[in-house]
Amino acid sequence: MKKSSMAVFLSLCLLAGGFFTEKTYADSNFSGDWIKQGDAWYFYLAPNTPLEEEWLSYNGESYYIGQGGRMVTGKYIDPEDKAEYFFDEDGRLLEDEFTKDGKLYIGKNGKELRYFNDYRTFLRRELESLKQKDFGKKVEKASGDADSTATTLEGAVIHPEAYALIDINDDGYKDIVLLKDKVREETKLSPNVLAVILYKEETRITKESREEAKNKTENEKLPIKERSTMPLLEAEADGPYTFVVRRNKLTGEIAFLRNNRGGEDYSVFQFKKDEGLNQLYSIATKRDGMGVAKYYSFADEVEFQEYQRILLTIQNQFGEPYPVKSYNLDEAGLEEGLKDFSKEELSFYATQEFNN
Repeated sequence: MKKSSMAVFLSLCLLAGGFFTEKTYADSNFSGDWIKQGDAWYFYLAPNTPLEEEWLSYNGESYYIGQGGRMVTGKYIDPEDKAEYFFDEDGRLLEDEFTKDGKLYIGKNGKELRYFNDYRTFLRRELESLKQKDFGKKVEKASGDADSTATTLEGAVIHPEAYALIDINDDGYKDIVLLKDKVREETKLSPNVLAVILYKEETRITKESREEAKNKTENEKLPIKERSTMPLLEAEADGPYTFVVRRNKLTGEIAFLRNNRGGEDYSVFQFKKDEGLNQLYSIATKRDGMGVAKYYSFADEVEFQEYQRILLTIQNQFGEPYPVKSYNLDEAGLEEGLKDFSKEELSFYATQEFNN
């Protein structure tokens, strides 16, 4: 089924014969236009002459008229070359858009971005599982039985309420950031981070015979992508430290700032694609029994002036919030967040498809 040449030919023919702007019904006397018979649409080039098994370019949109002259809707697999095309319920070829239910993204020429859709499905499954994860601080306590050494963990159960998708390692794929609080005006600018989880994938190409491949559809012939996640950072929701997302002013890159609730201990983490997770800074203040403060950079004790210098560097270089677009971890939030991709991001995902 070749689209381009026949579509152009039909467009020229229809321009010569004139267009009708709306579909008409079977009891109409129009020819050279759409006719509805039962629940199906047909296109007639002339009375008693339906178009059949051809592409149709009509009013700037592409349609495929299948066997028996019936307009194709939904998913269509060409019986000759097993190519797959996607049309909406009105028969229009979908291009560079999501299907009406939001489950699939269709790229150019009606072709599904299969890997991108599988990636979105994987993220949804991960998020649905992660929203049940408990980030409450737990304290080990004795069972209370004098004859037993058994202990139990006690503490509040706290689940993440929201999430964000951010490309942490600059590989083009968004990673998962779990957030403590629901999306509200007061949490949008600097939400509390509970976990940062890196997305990973590898392509596995399987060998098969020509006979095995012959009966497979275009998408079924694609190599397999194995997907997984790797936790980078975690924080207790009610623990002594909080994580927030910050921008590195020098590079524009994303970083994570950890601060104790007292405000004297700071750490900065940044993920580099070729280096992994780096802790760029770590400063802390500890007081002895007399209340005398000692200052540390990582494990080394430093003078107060050096502590202050590092603190000012952190505040100046990582004081700006990184713009995080977050969504609630409910059905509406999952649907919205898993469709929110820029044109540049969608163009990147299109380049990752093997069936381009």
